[in-house]
Amino acid sequence: MNKIYKRLNQLYLSLTGSIALWPSVIALGFLSLGFFALYFERTAWGIYLERHFLSQLNSEPENARIVLTTIASGTITLMVFSFSMVMIVLSQATSNLTPRVVPGLISDKMNQVVLGVNIGTILYTLILLLSFKPGEDNASVPMIGILLGVLFSISCVGLFVYFIHSISRAIKPDTILTRIYGITLAALEKETKATQENEALKRFKGSESWFDVQSKEGGYLRLLELESLSKLAQREDLIFEVVVTIGKFIVPGFPFLRSNRDIQDQEALLDEIQDCFVFSLEEVVSSDFENGLRQVSEVGIKALSPGINDPGTAMGALDFLTLLLIQRMKSITPSCLLDENQDLRIIKRPTPLAKLLYQFLTPIRTYGKGDVMVVRKLLMSLQYMLYADQLQKAHTNSLLQQVQVIRDDAHSNVQNPADRAEINHVLSAINALIPDQASGIALLT
Repeated sequence: MNKIYKRLNQLYLSLTGSIALWPSVIALGFLSLGFFALYFERTAWGIYLERHFLSQLNSEPENARIVLTTIASGTITLMVFSFSMVMIVLSQATSNLTPRVVPGLISDKMNQVVLGVNIGTILYTLILLLSFKPGEDNASVPMIGILLGVLFSISCVGLFVYFIHSISRAIKPDTILTRIYGITLAALEKETKATQENEALKRFKGSESWFDVQSKEGGYLRLLELESLSKLAQREDLIFEVVVTIGKFIVPGFPFLRSNRDIQDQEALLDEIQDCFVFSLEEVVSSDFENGLRQVSEVGIKALSPGINDPGTAMGALDFLTLLLIQRMKSITPSCLLDENQDLRIIKRPTPLAKLLYQFLTPIRTYGKGDVMVVRKLLMSLQYMLYADQLQKAHTNSLLQQVQVIRDDAHSNVQNPADRAEINHVLSAINALIPDQASGIALLT
């Protein structure tokens, strides 16, 4: 992937993440339709339609101006109100939930379509209004264009009703958490399908020594072109191991890749490798799995803040985190990419479960350690994960480490005997899942 393609990719990511993309495209479409409507009125087909189907309509120029002016002013009012609602929703989402959910609200295609149709209808009616000339006769009034403008205005009213319904639901924490959960789960499924563990990876014993490849750029990793990197590895007969994840912030000189052969003296190859990684100075809010976990976790953290004080939302966020982490437990094996000769070229090792648990449960534990219901919910979440891991028992130690940490915090912060008894009840249920009772979790005394 050359530098021009990399720049185009960066531009594409910026455009697709903008709230103005689809409204601009739709508005340009309506603008073009306005000019086409004026042209079509003068064609034989346009004249035929007006004479045989629209002859009963009032074609006085002054009435036509009034209709178009009413459509334009009414649609402007709807558009201003719609934009105001968007700003209010974004402000509430930022203050009550987390700023990271804002891009998801902005990128909602239907909301962008509503704004685009409103803007397009305004531009369309303005084009028709500009076509009127002083002293014109009835034959020059664009009746087909005016009829279309009326239909567009009716559509705007219908879309406005839908927009009010949609935007009122979009700000609910349950709706936001459900949307993030769906996107995150889809990202995990896509990841596991794109690169899966296979016999080539199982047979790979590992290089005698790995050599770090240092980044020449800094910022947040926004995109990784695995296919391009795999082609480079095949051409140079290399094996790469990716050690960074999407959204990770790195600095120049940080080792973001490892190879099975030292290539530090091959500047041209290093530049090609660098072009496979797209960085951004703005924090990345992408649709990958770990970013989804981060968003759900931050919704829970924000809900526990003194200004919001909504433990119910925090416990709901824990439910979604539990479901996502259980899915991650099922597919946390290393994955790889093969070349066309079925030789191993790219190795991707997912973040270990222990790190995910610490990264996304610790903030909730820290902010909610004084709330017995939050502590109990945390322990129950880990209990459910232990249930899911009963057959393989591949993550039992990592889960029990988190249980022990939560238990220690509860011992220091929960003093009420009834509350401690409730926590002990959950700890006893967890101990029942541990095969080796000697490594069980001590109850609160």
